Amino acid sequence: MTDEQDDGGNKAGEQERLVGPGLDAAQAFAVCGDALTNAKLDGAGRLEQIMQAQGLLMAAAGPGHAVRFGDLVDRLDGEKAGALKGMMPDWASPPGLDALRFLDKDGYTTEDAYDYRYEVVQVIRAAQKIGRLRGRVTVTDLQGEYKQETVYASLKGNFYHVHRGNLVKHPAVTIDELKKLRLPPPAMDFYEDIPAHMSYQGYWFRCPACKWPMKIQVHGHGQRAQGSMQCLYPWHAETGASYIFTPVRGQIPVLDQAIEFRTPDARHRPLYTGTVPGIPEALPVEGYKALVRDVWRYTTIPGLPEVRLYEVLRERLEGTGAWVRLWPDNDIYDLLVARGEQETQQTLFAVDFKDYRWSNHLVSKLRADGGDKGKAGWIVVPDHRKSQIPQLTEECRRHGMKAATATDFLELVVETVTRGAAR
Repeated sequence: MTDEQDDGGNKAGEQERLVGPGLDAAQAFAVCGDALTNAKLDGAGRLEQIMQAQGLLMAAAGPGHAVRFGDLVDRLDGEKAGALKGMMPDWASPPGLDALRFLDKDGYTTEDAYDYRYEVVQVIRAAQKIGRLRGRVTVTDLQGEYKQETVYASLKGNFYHVHRGNLVKHPAVTIDELKKLRLPPPAMDFYEDIPAHMSYQGYWFRCPACKWPMKIQVHGHGQRAQGSMQCLYPWHAETGASYIFTPVRGQIPVLDQAIEFRTPDARHRPLYTGTVPGIPEALPVEGYKALVRDVWRYTTIPGLPEVRLYEVLRERLEGTGAWVRLWPDNDIYDLLVARGEQETQQTLFAVDFKDYRWSNHLVSKLRADGGDKGKAGWIVVPDHRKSQIPQLTEECRRHGMKAATATDFLELVVETVTRGAAR
């Protein structure tokens, strides 16, 4: 899909639809997503949550619009494309739902469902603070075991940036390698055995972009059987982390490229975080551990462009008198560009890096927070989220902030610092 499809569009007023009934409906669909992704729920618990979501949807739609339980359950089925389209009246429907599917055809949670739940929870928490949340479900009900506050709190201390960097750079490691990372004890629990749906006949394969295990599927039987694997992060799959193979009992899969690699132009190459050419090697499941999905998606994935931007900025600012820090002061910002030290320090750019699937969710959160919680002056998004910039720019202007893609921001910083050094 294109960036425009991926980002949910820039229609005027979309962010307003995540207030009042629109937020109630978004909350209800997030409850559905949690019911399908929360490993701690049994069948009865999942059913109870979906029934609760039905009640929230009916309250949001108001009298005269029926939301039938059977219809809601059917629409959560991975076999039905465009599952949520038309379920709610237009005025009460959150944007970006037309193509949202919670499960794929094999019954696994889609990346869209993960992102939807996470992003709506961020909006819900911000809305709670300003008294704009209605309904019976609290944000605590929707927060998973590995919510970001838990992850970052477990890393706090003098080596915060080292530990967080390890979660970014080492999402799947051998047991011996995991010990050598010397992560704090709570963070060690973020690693688990390679999941069954990411292994085949005792082997797994790294995504060439993020190094996390790729999802493996086999369809058909006998001579008609066909295997496929791809990274669960759509940008990586779309840029080349997508493969096919012929299943042969007792043999390690031999991968072939399923799609062409995307090649970045010269301007975007320095910060490119898509897939690089090459066929991944098969690795034994035994003896390896991988980050749980939530930590991979919300720490590793956004961390890759953050770290890359930091590394390139550090290189290009060398000798200018300016410096850049990654996650300073235990993550008050994601990136800080400044001159001087202590009393003479002059902040040039304070950045919060965001990788949201739906830009309207980020806009709603910024509006509820009154800008960035850490008071950063810039919101920076990965280059492949460039279609979000017009909507983000409009909202950031209200809070005295600015928005840019990573490459645009890199060029602006270098130009600003170089011009200042030349004076």
